[in-house]
Amino acid sequence: MDELPLRCLLIARQGPQDREDLIQDHLLELAELARSCGFLVHARRVLKRSEIATKTFYGSGQLEALAGEAARHGVRHLICDDELRGSQVNAIEKVTGLICLDRTGLILSIFEQRAQTREAKAQVELARCEYELPRLKGAWTHLERQGGGVGLRGGPGETQIEVDRRMIRTRISQLKRELTHLEQVRETQRQGRPKGLPRVALVGYTNAGKTSLLKALTGEGEPRDLLFATLDTTTRKAWLGQDVDPETGEGDLAPTHCLVADTVGFIRKLPHQLVAAFRSTLGEVRTADALLVVADAAHPDLEDHLKVVGATLREIGCEPEGVEAQPRLLVLNQVDRLHRPQKLELKKHHPGAVQACAIQGLGVDEIRLWMRELIPGSAKPRELEDWELPESASTY
Repeated sequence: MDELPLRCLLIARQGPQDREDLIQDHLLELAELARSCGFLVHARRVLKRSEIATKTFYGSGQLEALAGEAARHGVRHLICDDELRGSQVNAIEKVTGLICLDRTGLILSIFEQRAQTREAKAQVELARCEYELPRLKGAWTHLERQGGGVGLRGGPGETQIEVDRRMIRTRISQLKRELTHLEQVRETQRQGRPKGLPRVALVGYTNAGKTSLLKALTGEGEPRDLLFATLDTTTRKAWLGQDVDPETGEGDLAPTHCLVADTVGFIRKLPHQLVAAFRSTLGEVRTADALLVVADAAHPDLEDHLKVVGATLREIGCEPEGVEAQPRLLVLNQVDRLHRPQKLELKKHHPGAVQACAIQGLGVDEIRLWMRELIPGSAKPRELEDWELPESASTY
């Protein structure tokens, strides 16, 4: 007999300067994250509060009202869009009687469910350990703490915290050594790939259709309508056609190929622990000859998603310009869900992008042509779009 999904309440704080429509957008994304983790979302609530409460982050009266609603509807989990300290999570659980998760904790739980390979499991465990380490302060409060005064020794509570910290730090060191070894293995695999085959990395916001595009280009891949469906980098060979002039018949009849790598998706407020832990996996992005930036053209937050992708690429060392800048092609996927005026508006804002539908094969030939012409070779000078620039340089 299948177990019923766990019911949860989603909450987010709205300050005086915060736009409610943006908060609602973030809660919608949080609902998708919760669904990906196996939760059934009961309701989304925006808690308006001018100042952050030091102890509970949200107002105690607001939390008590949520606890009453949760009790009436059989809700056991409270998921917060805001990043909380460990002591705040403990205080919220004490006030509400609910199991509390913040956004980072929820994303880590999804990654823990999705991890399949040894490397992915080690990366997620490292991120979890680094997330939990500073949150031990609020633990073991049921035991005696260290008292003041000459000659007094620490109580068992303080001792247990120090033991836990030492164990987590030891585990972090072990995981970092293991990941260093696995990164060396991955580098050896890269060097063992056929020489002369250019490498292209698929990057973009999570659930934008990267795996669907991988399947359209290579014939392999298992697309799923879930956030963070792909954690492990998948590299496959793609056929790009032949370099033959269709009019004269002159050119190289040998087929042209490249390697295409599907990578982990990005998301707003992506936990820095995960970015650091997955740095070796994201090495496929840094060392690629070119990038295909895949975005969901039909998503209402398209421009915001592109800015998140641009910022994450800069964070992992992929600069949009300079000597080592990689050629980039923006692929606006799922345009089959748009009307003609919307497509024309997209063309106006992103003239260099390819409008595609990976499932239907729309735009795939144009992507293959771009890869065949630009790879290998140096990046051609081009005008950068706003999403690729730092916030200070953006024209938005």
